[in-house]
Amino acid sequence: MTGRLGRLLWCGAMVCAMMLACTVSCRAAEPIQMLFHAGAGQRSSLMDISKLFEKKFPNVEINFSFKGSGYFLADIERSHEGDLYMPGEEFYLLQAAERGFADAYDPVKDSPAYFMTVIITPRGNPAKITKIADFARPGLKVSLGNPKACAIGIWHEKIFIKAGIWDQVKKNEAHSAKCIPEVATAVQQKVADASIVWATTAVLYLKDVDIIPIEPQYRGFVNLPLATLTTSKHTEMARKIKEFILSSEAKHIFRSHAYAIDPGPLDKDGFCTDGGKASDEDCKWLIEAVKVARDDSIPINAKTCGPLIPEVKRQRKTNRAGD
Repeated sequence: MTGRLGRLLWCGAMVCAMMLACTVSCRAAEPIQMLFHAGAGQRSSLMDISKLFEKKFPNVEINFSFKGSGYFLADIERSHEGDLYMPGEEFYLLQAAERGFADAYDPVKDSPAYFMTVIITPRGNPAKITKIADFARPGLKVSLGNPKACAIGIWHEKIFIKAGIWDQVKKNEAHSAKCIPEVATAVQQKVADASIVWATTAVLYLKDVDIIPIEPQYRGFVNLPLATLTTSKHTEMARKIKEFILSSEAKHIFRSHAYAIDPGPLDKDGFCTDGGKASDEDCKWLIEAVKVARDDSIPINAKTCGPLIPEVKRQRKTNRAGD
């Protein structure tokens, strides 16, 4: 009887040990959850980069919170959650740094790419927009971003003030946007005759909008700022993600989404000062990509659309560029 009881106790102990081992193993297999706060305009590039990173680190899962850059600081202050931060304008990241949320941000080293401003109009450019001065034309319908909510709104003010037409453009405001996708959608759906967006946003709508390069003196560039957050629960992994985003491998992905990697010399406000020498090629590929995306007879390769091959291929398969 004693022997039988002993065997039962031994078997019970083994079962408990196996269950405990299984529990520990399952917990170990759970991926590290990372929360990345990022501007709405960075969605497509960061999703591609995160997929590549997760292949290298299968135990990591990067979760994004995309929205207008102006909303993040309130979110972080309220929740005290997040591992990385990449707004669409350095102004917002500097605010986070001042309040103790951004960790050791270096504006020179911690910028993997640049946004470039371009004009977009509905397909066919019915209002015949060719230059910044055209935005002051009486009766033109313009979509403007709210500068308190999204980074592109700050640049709408900067460009039109520099051109001396801000008051006239404000009179033409037909749509106010809280984030840059709202600006592009307003033009795509012909709620507005024109607006200014990042090239990275314009490239998502190759079939539905016309893209017009801005004259070099009004062509703006914004460094894409990146920082780890002091609220991070996984600081070492946050650092690895940051390093990967700053790598040449990730910069190649950024360029395929119409980011500028080297914008050339800029003035203190971020405007081009080299007459467009460094950025004209990026503008050229945007214009060519529009043609290739709309014409199935044109082959998709580096000679026809430069670095924008992946986006052109994607949009060839869709009915509308923004799909």
